[in-house]
Amino acid sequence: MALEWKLGNLMIIAQHGIYNAVEIPFTASSWAQQSSPFGSSNINDVTHSGTLYVAVGNDGKLATSTNATSWVLRTSSFGITGIQTVAYINNTFLAGGDSGKIATSADGITWVQKTSPFLTSSISGFAYSSTAGLYVAVGANGKLATSTDTTSWTLRTSSFGTSYIYDVTATNNLYVAVGQSGKLATSSDGITWTLRTSSFGVTTIYSVIKGGSVYVATGQNGKLATSEDATNWAQQTSSFGSSDILDVSYNSDAYVACGNSGTIATSFSGSAWTQRNSTFGLTNINSVVKLANSAVAVGGSGKIALATA
Repeated sequence: MALEWKLGNLMIIAQHGIYNAVEIPFTASSWAQQSSPFGSSNINDVTHSGTLYVAVGNDGKLATSTNATSWVLRTSSFGITGIQTVAYINNTFLAGGDSGKIATSADGITWVQKTSPFLTSSISGFAYSSTAGLYVAVGANGKLATSTDTTSWTLRTSSFGTSYIYDVTATNNLYVAVGQSGKLATSSDGITWTLRTSSFGVTTIYSVIKGGSVYVATGQNGKLATSEDATNWAQQTSSFGSSDILDVSYNSDAYVACGNSGTIATSFSGSAWTQRNSTFGLTNINSVVKLANSAVAVGGSGKIALATA
């Protein structure tokens, strides 16, 4: 017979007179608003390199922080063009935005524009697979491009037609892209893509990630689905009601998802979710990044919030 009780962030397990302490994963349950340099500009995405946060938003704004409490605006190289996405991959920051713009940075501070094949189509996500050795960028009008070096990009046939591709993620051997009309596609090489039955019907899918052994995809009207192989998907109860779920993040055995009207929720399994007080009020939360012992959420009206263990 085993007995369990909690002491701070430890779970004490007693079994047959032997006591074991098992650390409870950080759940991002308590949030606090931080000072933001974005003014009233929406913040669209945030990423972390291990030592530096980078947040991007409308009006070409980009800011960095080492602690998520003090932020500094940087020259983004986007001018006043909106920046929709930012990622940190292979020791390089990548940012993509409206008018097909792509920029890279080695340090998150100095940014250089790259030649982009997206023309006027917005860019909404990046991913990389070490097995394929290819970066993938996705965006509006069903556009998808690959690169071996983040400098030279080649358009590919995405299988999305002209439907917006909102996000892409990758493991070592599989890419997964999601977008409008419930479309979800997978690829082993980043070049040839196969549409899958997403379980979203025609509802837009905004975000996808793999956490541990489970993929989680989120979308409009509070829809959320999980899959172990990215081919067979099952809808779950998200706790978001009818609010759109705009992003999902995973780290250290726990997920965080965020969405419209200041909604934010956490999960250990990806299938059972608990709503938290985000401190955003009714302001949309556009992106969240979870680390082992902290998480940062960003959204409308330049808002930034931090959760710590």
